[in-house]
Amino acid sequence: MKKRTTVRVITFLSAGLIVAGTLAFTGLRRAKSLELYARANTQRSFDELVTSVSELSSALEKCVYVTDPALESALCTQVFGRAATAQMAMGTLPWSGQELENVSGFLSRVGDYACVLSRTVGGNGGYSAEELENLTALADTASVMSLNLQDMQARMMAGALTMDEVTAAVEELGGGEGEAPLAGTAFRSMEAEFPELPTLIYDGPFSESMIGAAPLCLEGLPMTDVADAETAAAKLLSLPEEEIEPLGEVGGTIPCYSFSCYAGGGEYTVYVTKQGGYVLSALCSRLPGRPQLSVEAGLDAADDFLRQQGIEDMERSYHMLQDGVLTVNYEYVQDGAMCYPDLIKVGIALDNGSVVSFDARGYLSAHHDRELPEASVSLAEAKATVSPALTVRSHQMAVIPSPGGEERYCHEFLCRAEDDRNYLVYVNAETGTQEKILILLEDESGTLTI
Repeated sequence: MKKRTTVRVITFLSAGLIVAGTLAFTGLRRAKSLELYARANTQRSFDELVTSVSELSSALEKCVYVTDPALESALCTQVFGRAATAQMAMGTLPWSGQELENVSGFLSRVGDYACVLSRTVGGNGGYSAEELENLTALADTASVMSLNLQDMQARMMAGALTMDEVTAAVEELGGGEGEAPLAGTAFRSMEAEFPELPTLIYDGPFSESMIGAAPLCLEGLPMTDVADAETAAAKLLSLPEEEIEPLGEVGGTIPCYSFSCYAGGGEYTVYVTKQGGYVLSALCSRLPGRPQLSVEAGLDAADDFLRQQGIEDMERSYHMLQDGVLTVNYEYVQDGAMCYPDLIKVGIALDNGSVVSFDARGYLSAHHDRELPEASVSLAEAKATVSPALTVRSHQMAVIPSPGGEERYCHEFLCRAEDDRNYLVYVNAETGTQEKILILLEDESGTLTI
């Protein structure tokens, strides 16, 4: 009897230990899952903070050089919005209290100041000298802060900084009250792009405005069948039609036939519009090898490709080299004016000069017969609206889209500031008001616009 009792006790104890161990293991797994979830949320909030401060810095920089009261007001509203977004991101960070007190204070002050200016600048006919001086100082501070936050983000992505170390690292972001940079000099100033930036940038300064718009270029054109669409796909790639394989149909704003083929060591996917039978886009899966061609040779190859396709009246604007592919942007030119909405992009692999991407969505969405108005505002009058802090380097006429999707006929001025940074200033050729100002970032890879 005693042996049976002992066995039962041992059995119960063993079962209890197993249950306790299982519960402990389950608890540890749950705690680990919660920890990973918390870390992911913290990382996401930090990334949003970095993005918002970067956009805040760009908006403040534009504020310094804009001279039209209406655009000044719009940019101040943008500054206010970016500051508010950055503050909301900080509010979800576990170390957003005392460690970032100076950063939070700066965001609050710059947001409040921009909000006040957005209401008053229009009625006052523009910034006062004191307001412009204040905006310049705020832009300088935001630029330093943005660079240091981007450096922290780059270090995290490289594994040189973990979220556990961020709490200690952010203490270096606080500067003395009223000192030039709120961010300290402990971090290196290095470029770190966010996932959204490449899309924002090298498609051209206005390309995203036409995404989702009805295709003006296709209006009134007849519908085509799959055989004619297959011919168009074969012509684009200079291949026999029997090597083109139909994949089916694709809906959306611009309904298409889709095709596939193998060429040059990669698989191409080609989309041809049902209406009109134009190639909408083509993309090759091949990853280019080590570049053997220069950027100039790549630009010439892109020019030759457009000529072979019979696409005329297009002029190069911007280009960007990324991962061995040179993406060249072309804009339609009418009566000497660059029509930025009418965009075609050609991607050239610099290892062998082949075309690995083609995108005509902007062109097919926006191109139409325009009646360009007479420029009521002369070149001299438009130039007089450019900030005296900028030196005009060149001028041309341009058609740009408005935020509401309409088009504006403008004087385009390429300008340079004292720090050698370049800007594009657009002045409405009918009203004389500034429509937009863009910052150009230029390096060996190409030209970026923000």
